[in-house]
Amino acid sequence: MKTPGSCEAVSEREAIPPLSQSRYGDMACETLYVQKHVHGAVLGESEPAARGIEIHQVLASYINHLVRTGRATDLEVFDALMQGAGDEAREVLEKFRANHSFDPEEILATELHIALDENFLPIEHPDDEAQIAEFEGTLDLVMIHSLTEAEIDDWKSYYQVIDADTFQSKFYPLLLMCLNPYLERVKFVLEFVRYVEPLAVPNTHGRICPGSRNWRRGNGHAKENSTG
Repeated sequence: MKTPGSCEAVSEREAIPPLSQSRYGDMACETLYVQKHVHGAVLGESEPAARGIEIHQVLASYINHLVRTGRATDLEVFDALMQGAGDEAREVLEKFRANHSFDPEEILATELHIALDENFLPIEHPDDEAQIAEFEGTLDLVMIHSLTEAEIDDWKSYYQVIDADTFQSKFYPLLLMCLNPYLERVKFVLEFVRYVEPLAVPNTHGRICPGSRNWRRGNGHAKENSTG
């Protein structure tokens, strides 16, 4: 049986998980955040979330295939991958199919997971308990245009179109710039795959300085860079 003293002795790293895009969103409801991310409550998956997972899996598999084969498109493979998805996911993927091609030479990775420690240094093995992650995120698609310029594409499948200049549009470039300090400019593209025109936000080191105290967490909450 735990005494009050032992409860207070629980370390902060156990009580507060790494800051991520999804956890930042959950902070809008304190009860949800505590139950889900501190106490580990398992919540049922919503239909939109399940649809989004299907779409991301198909797109990642497709783009990885393009990289392996050195092709800009391969609609036959895309159609085959799409057949395994549900009706709603296929409806969204049909629109993506018609207007996307890629340069396989510029693609760095799909579903790129990046974890940083408290000093904003990359963690090579996030599962190693000796390395404590303070920040983490999974980037849908990363493309390297030059030694100093990169692009992050993030896919959204829901109906509502939101402004691309969000916490995520700063946080993901921060993760990538910390992973690759030679980058000077990262364009964050928020693409609503139901529609045609993506929304883009360019970021530079000046807008998302990793050393800023605004990125550090206090009292279990994230503070967004107020200068962005």
